[in-house]
Amino acid sequence: MFSDLKQKYPGANLTTGSGRALVEEQYWSLRRQAPIVYTLGLVNLSAMEVAATGTLSAGLNVPTFIAACGLIRSWQWYGVRGASSPNHETMARRLREALWFAAAVCVAVSVRCLYLLEVGDTTTRMAVMLFGGLTAIGVSYGLTALPIAGWIPLGLIIAPLSVAALLSHDRRFAGAAFGLVVVAVLTLRLLGAHGRHFTTVIRSRSVIAREQELVELARQEAIVAATTDFLTRLPNRRALVAALDTAASEANEPFALAILDLNRFKAVNDTYGHALGDELLKVVAERLVKAAGRRALVARLGGDEFGILLPEVRNAKDAERAGRDILEEVKGPAFLNGREFAVAASCGIAFWRKSEDCSPSRLMADADLALYEAKESPAGLAAFELRMEAPRRRRAEIERALQLPGTRDQLAVVFQPIFDLKTGRIIANEALARWSSPDLGAVSPSEFVPIAEQLHVIDDINSHLMALAFEAAHSWPEEIRLSFNLSAIQLCSNGASKAVLRALERAALPAGRLQVEVTETALLADFAFARANLSELKKAGATIVLDDFGAGFASIGYLRELSFDQIKLDGGLVTAGQHSADGKRLLRAVIGLCDCLGVSTVAEHVESGELLTMVIKLGCTAGQGFWLERPLAGEDLLPLLDSKIVPLRLRHRSAA
Repeated sequence: MFSDLKQKYPGANLTTGSGRALVEEQYWSLRRQAPIVYTLGLVNLSAMEVAATGTLSAGLNVPTFIAACGLIRSWQWYGVRGASSPNHETMARRLREALWFAAAVCVAVSVRCLYLLEVGDTTTRMAVMLFGGLTAIGVSYGLTALPIAGWIPLGLIIAPLSVAALLSHDRRFAGAAFGLVVVAVLTLRLLGAHGRHFTTVIRSRSVIAREQELVELARQEAIVAATTDFLTRLPNRRALVAALDTAASEANEPFALAILDLNRFKAVNDTYGHALGDELLKVVAERLVKAAGRRALVARLGGDEFGILLPEVRNAKDAERAGRDILEEVKGPAFLNGREFAVAASCGIAFWRKSEDCSPSRLMADADLALYEAKESPAGLAAFELRMEAPRRRRAEIERALQLPGTRDQLAVVFQPIFDLKTGRIIANEALARWSSPDLGAVSPSEFVPIAEQLHVIDDINSHLMALAFEAAHSWPEEIRLSFNLSAIQLCSNGASKAVLRALERAALPAGRLQVEVTETALLADFAFARANLSELKKAGATIVLDDFGAGFASIGYLRELSFDQIKLDGGLVTAGQHSADGKRLLRAVIGLCDCLGVSTVAEHVESGELLTMVIKLGCTAGQGFWLERPLAGEDLLPLLDSKIVPLRLRHRSAA
């Protein structure tokens, strides 16, 4: 019992959230109930005075005392002290004060009732029992928000009245007292049940509120995590897009978006490692925040690319000034791990205008186009112009066309011969894709192949081109091979070699007549799959050719890992050999390396007689290029496959 009362005592535990919530609810509930309690007591006791004495005499009496207490408490609850929102300690203190006031009032009521019982007749006593009991029970119910306070009127009013009635030896008086005691006991039970329920509800509400707070906190943390770049702690791409969307919906004036990336950042990562590259990105992020100003939003879009929302940039002049300031702030040495790094960047800027249909994604695409142009500019800065949109529009048209069902029938294959530079005869023909669109005109493979790969339609295109090439090669002399390029997606797909062999079988073309060309870029995509597919094709009899050797990747590593039958020297490497002594020495060294490995070489981009003479002298075994022969359609190629006339053409061009 004592521990139960202690738990119900105001402010018993303010260290927990549920304890504070309970005190808070008790305070505001009692604050609402206090006027009712005092009014009830004043009315009942005034009625008792009239019933017992026949008059409500002026001067100091119990109703006057209760009225005075009510005024004092009203001033404390609703006056200057109670106007502000108190803290939990103040609430608990005021609740404890309520207990003392309740006890004082009940003692006064009890004394007056006992006096009237002593001096009054039977009618007076019954009136005292009635109004005294009503006052005690009413006040108890009025104090249900504070369960321990509900015990006070029952203990200080009903208990003394009941004892006095039982000691009076008046059966009517004693019967009334018995009924009053029973009502008091039942009231106590109800008060106890109500108090427990009240406490349970408040604590449950507190737990739910705490859980909601935790959920909201977790939601906020998730939002922060989803919109923050973990490395630089800047907003990320998602946050920038959301900010652009908000700015577009609220702005009445133009604003700008700048996209910036670092120059030669990949070299830092490749040379010094990603850890140091990350530190450099943090330095750049700090510089960008400083340069952009308080109203701008700086976000990291990924890698070494940053986006900056510039709300105060209204025109090209403002953009140029803001861009120069940003680039100037970013530019300069950065000292990391005892090393000095020269930092520089390029910046493209695009404008949003309310009159234009400009979504955040469109604005970012415009800024990207400006960035591409900025990289070619000495200033490293460019603002978007409509003329820059032509490549994007053409790309969109190519994307649309590639997804139309009839596009595949517009694709064709032409063949460029590869000559043996010793005999002058054609030893192979390289299949080259051509697309002539009624709407787009001629579309080069360098345009549509990367787009087809991104749209995942390249497999269908490759299969169609392969079938056309295999069918054409079936009519060539048996000693002439078909050279066909496999894309990165083909080369690094599981089962790609089996698909090629099945296509050869359908075309009745022996695998030994196929020459598969692969680039180093394709090998980078997934070397394990590439090696497995090439090994299976080689085992079936196909010739494996490494294309674009010397284009800038780790070619020697691939020569060691894979057994190539032939190596095509990159056209840039071949051309450089004609234009400089260093280029010629490098070309000679590469040809010598291939010769040491026992691999024949093909010189690409043979565009002049002088270049042909040079590669022959340096030891190339085969050549290909416009000086030797342009790409030809299948029907135009057939006459050249006569081995009697081709050497004459080659000798004539070599001597020219």
